[in-house]
Parts: sequence; structure tokens; C-alpha cells
Amino acid sequence: MTLIVEDGTGLSTAESYSSVAATQTYAASRGLAFDSTDELSEQALRRATTWLDSRYRSGFSGYPVHGREQMLEWPRHDAYDADGYYIPYTSVPREVIQATQEAAVRELAVPGSLSPDLIVGQLQKKIVVGPIEIEYANQSEAYDNRPISTVIDDILGGLLVYSSGTTKISGESYRV
Repeated sequence: MTLIVEDGTGLSTAESYSSVAATQTYAASRGLAFDSTDELSEQALRRATTWLDSRYRSGFSGYPVHGREQMLEWPRHDAYDADGYYIPYTSVPREVIQATQEAAVRELAVPGSLSPDLIVGQLQKKIVVGPIEIEYANQSEAYDNRPISTVIDDILGGLLVYSSGTTKISGESYRV
């Protein structure tokens, strides 16, 4: 199955923000490995794109050009970066493409690593050695135990904004 890459028009069939060839070039220039069969590479790019859109959609400004008819989060209308610069509604920002490539490198190396299944009862919250005590995390804490890629957070940092214009990487911010 051939990977369908978003071209800036808001395709209803798009599966990724980057092609295999572009991701291979990106990875090679950074000393990273992304050299598998096209099928495995395409699968990694699909998983990476799904993860990226799910993880960061609430931090992106604007809204998808074609609403729910559009498969991916980009391109977007009324999108601005954290510095207030307008992002054309006919493009996918380079940061989104690079973040997809970084995520795909991780997904190719360890499939499912960005979105692992978590079993709440197996998440350890507290261990005391003597006398022995074990306390497990609750379901709301499971979300906090998902992997975080600081490289991807850093790449996308300039795109993630609240309506007030402050940057959102992860967690919550409060005004004091």
C-alpha cells in the first residue's frame, strides 16, 4: 500500500506528513537509522503521524481547512506560531514534518513505543522496602506515564500555543 503524504490541500486520504525518502534523508543527516523496507517505514510513518496529531492537536492554533473531512490536523485555517506569525492554510509547517520524521524513527526502531498500552495495576507509584509496601497508580495517573519525547516537544515548541499566545509543551500552566 502506497503511503499518501499530505500535500497542503487537506487531503481526506492523507496518512503522513512526510514521505519515506524525506524521512530517510532527515534521519541520515542526523545520524539516525530509518532504513528498512518501504512497507515497515510507511507503517512507522502512519503510526508517528497518528501519535503526533493525537498528542499535540490541542496545542495547535486554528482549525483544519476542511474540518472533519480532512484526515490529518494540518493544514489549518487561522493558524499562527508562538511568535504570532501566520502559517499559510495551504501548507504543513516544517516543524510538523520534522516532528513526524523524529517520531517515525522511534516507531521504526520500536513499534508502538510512542503509544504503549498501559495496565494501570502494573504502574508502580510507590515502593517501600521495609516493611514491604507497594502502592499502584490510579487510572488518571496512567496518562502521565506515557513516553515524552523532548526532541519532538522542542521541534514543535514554536507551534504550540494557547489563545493567550503562551507556549504549551505539556502539563498545565497557571497565572500567579
